Amino acid sequence: MREYLIFPMIALLVGACIPVQASMNAVLSKSWGNVFYPTLILFSVALLCIAIVVVAKGIRPPDYSAVIGVPPYGYIAGVILLCNILLITYLAPRMGMGNAIFYVVTGQIVAAVLIDHFAVFGAIKVQLSWQRISGIMLMVLGIALARH
Repeated sequence: MREYLIFPMIALLVGACIPVQASMNAVLSKSWGNVFYPTLILFSVALLCIAIVVVAKGIRPPDYSAVIGVPPYGYIAGVILLCNILLITYLAPRMGMGNAIFYVVTGQIVAAVLIDHFAVFGAIKVQLSWQRISGIMLMVLGIALARH
């Protein structure tokens, strides 16, 4: 029962952090005149933080067989993350934080529904229904209205 309350709250918090992070990246981008060094700094800080956590918790690296057993698309996620950070850092100061995030969220909704429907990347299969399609359309309509 607790998960039904805590998990959505955590997801909302994570979602709220995305435009905050994008705003901070945009500040660095404007100051430094490019998106590449701010992104490098962001990933360097993230690497340092996770390295500290791994060492502090004594987490052992996975076995070699586990590393090579991952489907190749599992590692492409890092490239997607890099592109996401670079592009939101580039777009936010040019089109406004709200507009950039509205488009990102719309893309996330459409992609998430397709991933669920086709159960790709090991996702749990969630069939499209008229209720789900209607809800998605209302979300996208709300995003479109809020954009203006």
